[in-house]
Formats: sequence, structure tokens, C-alpha cells
Amino acid sequence: MPELSQRTLEKVILALGEMLPDHADTFPLMADFWRTKLFGSGFPDWLIQLVLKRSRNWSVIIPELFAGSIKTSENVPVGPFLCHQMLRKLAVLAFSESRSRPTKEGLRLSLQLDGFEVGDAGLRPIDGPVSVEEEKSRLLSYLKASKLGHQDVISKHIRDAEDLFNEGKHHAAIGEARSALQAVIDEVAVLVEFKTGKRSGGGTKNKIEFLEKESILSTDERVAFLAAWGFLSSGNHPGLSSEEEGRIGTIICLEFIQTLLVKCKNLL
Repeated sequence: MPELSQRTLEKVILALGEMLPDHADTFPLMADFWRTKLFGSGFPDWLIQLVLKRSRNWSVIIPELFAGSIKTSENVPVGPFLCHQMLRKLAVLAFSESRSRPTKEGLRLSLQLDGFEVGDAGLRPIDGPVSVEEEKSRLLSYLKASKLGHQDVISKHIRDAEDLFNEGKHHAAIGEARSALQAVIDEVAVLVEFKTGKRSGGGTKNKIEFLEKESILSTDERVAFLAAWGFLSSGNHPGLSSEEEGRIGTIICLEFIQTLLVKCKNLL
């Protein structure tokens, strides 16, 4: 699969479509613009020919690259690896030359959710290979395979957290991610209660401590869960921007939810 999400590539399509200068108002001038721009940006001839053949229709070109099914003019398969490399290069081009501040900011945030930022040498990972998109996809797969109740509610919280972050609403994103984590803790506690016949009590802190008592969490894990819950519930994190808080908080929720789902497979 490509490293860039379809959410991000939608924004790449939008940004590329906005790049044409005002003077490129005829098909020959449009073709000349893109031929020169792509050549000057180091794109290979097969990609330039594809763009011209598809009449610069990025809503067709980007999905074809995403599928990795491109062939050269000599009918030679390019291969998924090179196709996905071109997606990365096009994302950098779209970001670097976007003429719309909202479009550029939306693309930047979406790339960040995919675990990337644009640097001098192109896309580079943010703080290692952790990607909100990958973690979310893995989590939703685990959730679907589980026996947790209210899966639709939990999934909605997770998707809403991603959407809100992508809209620049970072504190609201943390709130949705925290709600997803709280819902999973509640549902796991319900399953443990059903298995043991014991009651967990009210409140997230009590439920986390209950999961330790019933050997679902170790003492260290209980401490970690409570610390994470404290971080997510705090409204003040000196030294972190709201954007960093949103990204880190969302990832924390996804990772701790995954931890519960993996540890409780025998219950779920």
C-alpha cells in the first residue's frame, strides 16, 4: 500500500489542480506548463507522458498511481514502488507550489497524520515511522475482529478525531480520541465483569485499576494507562503547541486502545 493516505491524495489532487497560472488558458499552454514544470522538478518521462495523455486530469492520474498499475508508452509495467514514489514527489510539488493557503495548510496537516512533513529533501518521517493513518487502520481492524460492544460509536470517535485534527481543531481531536479510549476501557471492563462476576465501579480510574486486579493489566501497565489518561485529560502542556498536543494525544489514544485489544484477545 502507498505510504500516503487517500485523504492526503485528495488534497494533492486539489492543490495540483490549483497550480495553473492565469496565462495558461488554452490546452497547448496547459500542456506546456505541466511538461516544463514536471521536467524541471525531476519527474521521469513516463510520468510526464502519463500526465499529458490523461489531459492533466489529476483526479484520474493520482488514483492510477495509487493503484500502481501504470505502464509506459512501450507497454512496460512501471510497478507499484515507482508509482508510489511519484505520489510522494507530487505531494511535495503540490505543497511547495500551492497558491492557496487553506489548501496548503490542509495538505500539511493531512501529511502529518500520515506521519510526514515536507523538508528540503522531500517528505521525511515525523519522530520515526509512527503514522496516525496506519495506527488507525490497524486499530479498526482489531476492533472489528473483537467482541466489544458499541463498535460503531468507538469507530466514529476515532474517525472524528482524525477529521478534526485535519481541520486544525486539535483540542477537539484529543477529546474525540480520549472518548474512544474511554469507551474501549469501559467495554473491556464490561467483558471482564461478565467473565469474573465482579464489579469494576464507576469512573475510568476505577476501571483501569479493576483491570489490573483481574490481571488484564500489569502494575506498570496500570501506571502507564493512568499517566496517559492524565495527559489526555490535562488542558495545559507547557512546551507543546496545540498541534503537537493534538497529534501526540491522538497517537497515544490509538496505541493504548490497541494495547487493550491485543492483550484481551481471549476475552474479546
